[in-house]
Amino acid sequence: MRSHDATGSTPQTTGLEHAFDRFTQVSGQLIDAYLALQQQVSHLSEQLALANEQLSRRVAENTALLGRLSLLLNMLPAGVIEIDAEGRVSRQNRAASTLLGEDWTHRPWEACASSFGHAAHDDGQVSYHTPQGELRHMLIQRQPLPDDDGAIILVQDVSRALEMQQQLAQQERFVAMGRMAASLAHQLRTPLATAMLYTSHLNRPSIDDTDRLKFAGKALTRLRALEGLVSDMLGFVRGHVEAREWVALPRLLADAEQVFAPQAQAREVVLDWPAQAPQVELYSDGKALLGAFVNLLENALVFSPPQGHIRVSTELGNGVLKLTVQDDGPGVSAEVAPRIFDPFFTTRADGTGLGLAIARGVAEVSGGELTLQASTRGACFRLQLPCRVMPQEPAD
Repeated sequence: MRSHDATGSTPQTTGLEHAFDRFTQVSGQLIDAYLALQQQVSHLSEQLALANEQLSRRVAENTALLGRLSLLLNMLPAGVIEIDAEGRVSRQNRAASTLLGEDWTHRPWEACASSFGHAAHDDGQVSYHTPQGELRHMLIQRQPLPDDDGAIILVQDVSRALEMQQQLAQQERFVAMGRMAASLAHQLRTPLATAMLYTSHLNRPSIDDTDRLKFAGKALTRLRALEGLVSDMLGFVRGHVEAREWVALPRLLADAEQVFAPQAQAREVVLDWPAQAPQVELYSDGKALLGAFVNLLENALVFSPPQGHIRVSTELGNGVLKLTVQDDGPGVSAEVAPRIFDPFFTTRADGTGLGLAIARGVAEVSGGELTLQASTRGACFRLQLPCRVMPQEPAD
């Protein structure tokens, strides 16, 4: 027989009720978890939909941007070429096809570059003749891509730009020639008028032989001054460089000292000369270079006071010689400095204004430059020229 408690429930009934209550409780928790999960799924779906919308918008924007960039590349007058890591042309724009003459896509860039005489891995300007015989100048620039993933090649036709530069340079030469002609006429007028005056005295019947010789000598002096001026003018126009050769710097300095030292002594000016000349050679016209250097020294002498110093120094670096001439004179004012190398410009009453211009022309034709350096005392001119170490003489 089964026992019953006071409520009339059996132990089996109590356990069943307890299990049912536990099931109900767990079911409620599962329902709550399901609802929470459903909410999270709904929230994540909304976020995913928003992300997809943003991604789609960005894809559309990138697609539009790519289209605009492609249009821009095709409209550029410069050629743009992309090469892959293997050195093949992966794509090129319309201008590149026009400049290169054909489509080089999927072909080696090296073969393309060599077809018009250019090294595939070098930057710079290349000139070549097209099949039609037209001379073309192209500027080729190379920019490697990150991670050695190829490169971008930029090709520009600079033929028109070079032609315009040449035309501008020619016009500037014409303007300079006009100014020089006017200045030359002004420079020639005074000595020519003086020579004519002295010569006119020779026709006077009453003049004696002593005065005749005196006037003839003065006329000859003025004519020689005219000859020197014309010689300087021709030297300036030609650049005063005829045949270039390797000129030893020690020999150049020795010759300049021999020519200039007596002049400095006569003016009581101290000449500070380099104790030892660098053992290098300069590629120039020896006579023209000597004349240019002496011009710098004579210019310094004119403005040096008695007992003043003219300092000559040398400096070597990276295959370049720097030859400096400095004096103790008043220096060059800020107003005069921009015109100091102009032909026929001079601050001296008896100057021709061609010495510094000729010296600068010689420096430029020799592959260097002549500049006016900033200085706290006097004027300082620096002549920079490419040089090489003097070759060793073979031992006997």
